[in-house]
Amino acid sequence: MKAYVFPGQGAQFTGMGKDLYDASEEAKILFEKANDILGFRITDIMFEGEAEELKQTKVTQPAIFLHSTILAKLLGHHFQPEMVAGHSLGEISALTAAGVLAFEDGLKLVSKRALAMQAFL
Repeated sequence: MKAYVFPGQGAQFTGMGKDLYDASEEAKILFEKANDILGFRITDIMFEGEAEELKQTKVTQPAIFLHSTILAKLLGHHFQPEMVAGHSLGEISALTAAGVLAFEDGLKLVSKRALAMQAFL
């Protein structure tokens, strides 16, 4: 049985996703679409930002979602899980990677979740 488990907050690191962005036109398109949807250049924070900036919930959660779902997408036909799961926000990544949620909808949901959680911090 092949299962994929997607991480939650805390799995972020400076530079995450840059290798995907640089190596794949498809990844670049998705990251740029994310910048537009979010209304800020999350790629700048992910790729070159300060660790403290990346640790902000409103940034961390979309960043982890993007890294997880874009990586799954780039796996193409190699991504054929029999099940997916996720820890916390990773549940939304899992649903998106499995095709239950559209990329745009998953990102918007994660962003709203992150903003709501940030308001309580």
